[in-house]
Amino acid sequence: MTAQPSGSGQQLYYAGIAAVVIVILLALWMLFKPTQQPEPDIIVPVTVPGEVVNDPVLSVPDEEPVVDQVADTETEHEAESVVAVPVTEPEPLPPLEASDPVVKQDVLKFNWQPGLAGLINTQNMIRNLVVTIDNMAQKQLVAKHPVLVPLDQPLVTIADPENQTYQIDPASYQRYEPYIRLLESVDPQQMLPVFKRYQPLFEQVFGELGYPELSFKQRLQQALSAFLAIEPLSVDTTLVRKSVAYTYADPAVESLSDLEKQVIRLGPDNHQRLRAVAKKYLAVLETSE
Repeated sequence: MTAQPSGSGQQLYYAGIAAVVIVILLALWMLFKPTQQPEPDIIVPVTVPGEVVNDPVLSVPDEEPVVDQVADTETEHEAESVVAVPVTEPEPLPPLEASDPVVKQDVLKFNWQPGLAGLINTQNMIRNLVVTIDNMAQKQLVAKHPVLVPLDQPLVTIADPENQTYQIDPASYQRYEPYIRLLESVDPQQMLPVFKRYQPLFEQVFGELGYPELSFKQRLQQALSAFLAIEPLSVDTTLVRKSVAYTYADPAVESLSDLEKQVIRLGPDNHQRLRAVAKKYLAVLETSE
């Protein structure tokens, strides 16, 4: 016998995996970005040697120096032959409320594993990312700002009628497989230019959340640290269902943060895969400093 959670509970499950995926993706840019500012582009003039024109020498009074005339002619030709190297100016950022089409176009340029790009929610992309990161830093999860599209695969449990309890069916962990492959399929270097380009919009949204003492980069660091601080959990995952939603039978487990309970729902193997990816990113960070 199987049972399924309510629609709102299901949304929260996917909000959790979305938070884990997106926080690590954003960390590729925000945490690995070089601290030094790039030097401005310099236009270097390219000088093409001027062609010396040998005009016929006319009878000229001795007091008029012919050498000066030739020098002036060469100078004019050289000045006309200076070619400026054009510098391509980046396209201006769209306003936040009109940014979705442009962000979507840039994000879909990545080498996603075929069939996985459709998991990305392309509505309110910048705002959803920032709000998800902020909540994850507080070990909270919300379903109102989805960064990924949920699959139509609800949590499946195995019922124990005698004790009126439930256990998570291990097969249910497979519903997260596409999200993890989504994360593993992209080269970190692909994302650096895109996230760098949209930094002002990330900061704009984060500023609206009311943290004058923090930057979005700092909040992202806190979110990543919150995820990595969760060690593999060996707890009693027995569930009870007093209403439409599941709760953990053990009060100590039920009192865990939303983020910690999401890690339980991921399953131990998926958790280890995400931790391995996060540690890999941190190793890159350490070697890039």
